[in-house]
Amino acid sequence: MSEVKELVEFDKISAGMADIQSQGNFLPDTTTKEGYEASKRFVLDVTTPTRTDLAEAHKTAKAYWIAGGKSIDAKKNEINDLLLDIQKPHQEAYKAFDQIKKDKKLKFESDLNEKITVIYNYRVLPPQANSSVITDIINTCGETDTQEGFYHRAADAAKVRLESLEVLNELLMGAVAHEAEQQRQAELAEENRLRQMQIDEQQAKMEAQQAEMNAKQAEMEAKLQAQADIELKADQEKRQAEYDKNLKIENEIRAKEDEAERKKQAVEREEYAKQQAERAAEQARQDEINRQQAEQESQRIADEKRANNNRHATKVKKQAKEFIMSFGIDEKAAVNLVQAISHKDETTLTLNY
Repeated sequence: MSEVKELVEFDKISAGMADIQSQGNFLPDTTTKEGYEASKRFVLDVTTPTRTDLAEAHKTAKAYWIAGGKSIDAKKNEINDLLLDIQKPHQEAYKAFDQIKKDKKLKFESDLNEKITVIYNYRVLPPQANSSVITDIINTCGETDTQEGFYHRAADAAKVRLESLEVLNELLMGAVAHEAEQQRQAELAEENRLRQMQIDEQQAKMEAQQAEMNAKQAEMEAKLQAQADIELKADQEKRQAEYDKNLKIENEIRAKEDEAERKKQAVEREEYAKQQAERAAEQARQDEINRQQAEQESQRIADEKRANNNRHATKVKKQAKEFIMSFGIDEKAAVNLVQAISHKDETTLTLNY
């Protein structure tokens, strides 16, 4: 078999490539049903069958002429690449639209999941929720319409709502039992408080009796102590005299030290006052500079505002003059009339700036 004979089938396919390329020389709006089907049918009904024929021709030629396989492969790949290039924009277009529809579906399902999650989260109570709060949540959950807006997930929403209500009812019973126990504990605490008051009263009586006994004991001890105090006093007076003597010496030393410290502090206060005076003078100088700068800025703004107002007034007067002249009045008369209005010599007319 010759190379020419073996490539006849490829030549037949190649001969039809111009027609296929011509058929695919369009790119419709794949967001429409017609455009989507047009691109898809072109790939499925035109390029894909041709690629299948090409593969069969390649298979046949290769079986008969293995030695020419490389040439056949190259020819096949050349045609196949051309087919892929032709079909690529159509394939990308309808696949892009497929992805848009897929994304919309995923978003729709995500929104439904979020709505069902809201119903599920009713069972997640806020911290320290009491029976009243739980009852309100049960009412809100029970009033949720699981048909409206849930579409094909309506059954799932209804199931989650029923499960949430079951959990919430169990939590409500627990809360009611807990609150009842708290009330019982409060009553028990009040009983204990009253009982403790009685115990405290009895304890107070016993302490009063003990205090009376202690007073008598103290009186006896005081008599004994008085005698000991007389003896102790003489010894203390002797010790006190010695202490006073030592204290006088220490006070004299401390007085000299205090005088030296006062002189030192006086020098430091004088130096501090001098520094404060210098700082105050510098601050006053800076304040004056700031005031002058602020005054200059204020004057600049006023001058700029005055100049803007003058420019605006001149513009308005010019427009008024041109308006008056549009009625056939000469320029000089128009100027005089505008001046009269501006100076309020003409009270029946005004100029608005």
